Amino acid sequence: MGIDSAIYFLLLAVVAVLHALLPGRRRVFLLLGASLAFYAATSLPYLLLMAVLGMTNYFAARHLSSDSNPKSRQWVFAGAVLVNLCILAAFKYLRGQLGHLLAGFDHGALDSDGVAHLAAPLGISYFVFAMIGCITDAYRQTWRLQGGIANFLLFGLFFPQISSGPIPRADRLLPQLITSATPTAEDRIAGLRMIAYGLFKKYVVANRLNEYVNLVFASPGEATPSQAAVACAFNFIQLYADFSGYVDIAIGSARLLGIHLDPNFDRPFKSTSVTELWRRWHMTLSFWLRDYVYMPMLIRIRTLGKFGVALALVVTFALCGLWHGAAWTYILFGVSQGIAMSMEFLSKSWRSKAFRGIPPAIVAMAGNIYTIVFFAVTEVIFRSSDLAQAGTMYRALFHWNLTTLLAYPPLDHYFLALDLFALFCWWVVRRWFVATSTKTYWTPWFTMACAGLILFFGHLGAAHFIYATF
Repeated sequence: MGIDSAIYFLLLAVVAVLHALLPGRRRVFLLLGASLAFYAATSLPYLLLMAVLGMTNYFAARHLSSDSNPKSRQWVFAGAVLVNLCILAAFKYLRGQLGHLLAGFDHGALDSDGVAHLAAPLGISYFVFAMIGCITDAYRQTWRLQGGIANFLLFGLFFPQISSGPIPRADRLLPQLITSATPTAEDRIAGLRMIAYGLFKKYVVANRLNEYVNLVFASPGEATPSQAAVACAFNFIQLYADFSGYVDIAIGSARLLGIHLDPNFDRPFKSTSVTELWRRWHMTLSFWLRDYVYMPMLIRIRTLGKFGVALALVVTFALCGLWHGAAWTYILFGVSQGIAMSMEFLSKSWRSKAFRGIPPAIVAMAGNIYTIVFFAVTEVIFRSSDLAQAGTMYRALFHWNLTTLLAYPPLDHYFLALDLFALFCWWVVRRWFVATSTKTYWTPWFTMACAGLILFFGHLGAAHFIYATF
């Protein structure tokens, strides 16, 4: 059951109606039941595993919130984190070995080529990160467990966000689940707006751009520099539209139930540095890495000074790349982001002196161009299936001369025209979306306009959400 499927919205509608009818103390069981049903419909074999893992973390958090014995707390904290990381590693990085092990007991698990496949549990990365976050906060005594086990399981399995986030923080989400406040009219209007806008971004923008990007990445050796450049730009925009579209649907769904999830994007295209971009892009992951990886590491190597900051940035974003998958493409992408931010940090004082006489607007514009180009170019590594494909794309991208500049097969003009029209529609819809935040009476018209564009111009059912695979 995808978050953009008809059955999901049927489930959401039924839950929203029952949520409004039930008293507050029973709403948590309704939401937990809906979350378990959603998970069972999508990843039934792993439902028991996720429930057991959630209960394990609940008892660990309860112990850390009440016990004052330092040694006991250390053992419980280390054990809980280790269990979470082992489960995550087993399914994200050792699936092939596990698949072959299971195939030894069931030969039907092998495909026609003798390869064993084992699907990862839905949302395992987001679930584990949420669990490690609340366990760490309890260990640091910056948060204490409140509510029962039903609230805690709902915190981890809440159905709008389990597939691809946002990664929740216990101190912000759990109190909302415990109180189960009735959604206001403003919540419902905002929820409908965000769902409509998220579906528009997914079907009209992301899926349309995906056609052109797939066409070029399928045969990168045949692409001209202009085709490769357009594919790089569209790949960056598509990833943003796809992922932020999912987040809008998730946040909008929660708002219909009176629950406010953390934002995951804050106008990343306005960034003037790679460092700033990562404060605006996949914010819940960036802040999670900052609080639970980067800062603890930096404290331990603080004697290294500026070099320690640079090293911590590179290691943190190498782990960020590894979080996406056990592939050199992801690791190299993460390392490239860490190196860029390290260079920005180390050159900060030099740049402030060098650009002192230049108008700030020009400096900001140059920084924005550099950031967008850098991220779009490095996203080629992220998108590629392996380093060889990435290398072929880069050769096509940077092989500029008069002959290749003018070579542009007519076959691509059709997709290019549709994509440019989709981007124009997005520019219009985005301005309307911002306007409806203060003029709520436009919301029904905005929602119908998004629905009309999706029906008549959207590319329906073309691709799943990209980050659902992570």
